[in-house]
Amino acid sequence: MFGGVSAEHEVSVITGLQVLEKIDRAIYTPHAIYISRDGKISYLPDLTSRSQFATSKRVVVSWKRDHTGPNMHTSGLIKRTVRPVAAYLAFHGGSGESGPVQGFLETIGLAYTGPSQESAVITMNKQVTKAMLEMSDILTVPGMSFTSTHIRATSLPFTQLAVEKLGLPAIVKPAHLGSSIGIKVAHTELELEKALIEASYMDTEVLIEKYLPKFEEYNCAVRCIDGVLEASEIEHPLSSSEILSFADKYERGGKKSGGSGMASLQRELPALIDDELKERIQEVAKSAYLATRSRSMTRIDFMYVKTGNMLYLTEVNPIPGSMAFYLWEASGISFTQQITDMIEQSIRDHQETKTLQLDYKTDIVEKFVSM
Repeated sequence: MFGGVSAEHEVSVITGLQVLEKIDRAIYTPHAIYISRDGKISYLPDLTSRSQFATSKRVVVSWKRDHTGPNMHTSGLIKRTVRPVAAYLAFHGGSGESGPVQGFLETIGLAYTGPSQESAVITMNKQVTKAMLEMSDILTVPGMSFTSTHIRATSLPFTQLAVEKLGLPAIVKPAHLGSSIGIKVAHTELELEKALIEASYMDTEVLIEKYLPKFEEYNCAVRCIDGVLEASEIEHPLSSSEILSFADKYERGGKKSGGSGMASLQRELPALIDDELKERIQEVAKSAYLATRSRSMTRIDFMYVKTGNMLYLTEVNPIPGSMAFYLWEASGISFTQQITDMIEQSIRDHQETKTLQLDYKTDIVEKFVSM
């Protein structure tokens, strides 16, 4: 499942097609479900590779749950009933990564990869993520957030408060968006107010963070397989500006590699760091995974300031771009195996959840209707 009503729609399409091409067809029969920018859900029965995406048939689908479990149905010229064992989620941003799709899949009883509804809600709000991490004594970049309705009503007091508490420069981020969309560095109070107002029209909440001088960025993925937490190799993204931008992540690779999603980012992989810092990043990443109630696989992003030896966690990505496959390949696990691992783990997670359901019966309804 990929696409969706999201500013990161195109990034999701790339990730979805990458998974579709790499899934082990000796084990699974994949069925591509594409959600358009306006929310239309379609089944693409002929889609097997990226080159077919633009021309592939789009068939309307409906879902139901009966005694056989979750079912997907198509109508029109192509009539088909599919009884899937799991949904592989390749959404970025929007309702596909923030919880609503997860809630729907739980309602129809279908196993799915990626974050649970609970962890999706936590990790897709940068301010809520920050609060959860701080409760677990994980260091985050100092910051504060404001609702967009309040910013649009009167932005100056919030600007002045941010300058007073955080100083300048400061970083402005839409609280729910990823892929560095909408992020601005403000060097003056006027720039900060302008960035706040602009971001308030992109998201319902806006985060302002202190700008850290002379930092290096590092990313590490974490997954849980059969109850065992695993941390990937660490990458050092190479930015062309003050902060890692959308262009750095997806456009700098040129025509040949720039269409590879996050895999096209220029990076050091493995990062050229000493063993002590590597182990520190991996251990904090695992702690953050647990603190944010994460599930399946996430990518954890950090800023490291050498002065003071300070490691700040900046973001938890519940469904990372390109599924962070390159981090796990650097750890010796092929993309195809990663996909298999996530599908099989999603089925185990689903079965475990089913065992936790409590069937609590009383006669209060019978008494109520008989009154």
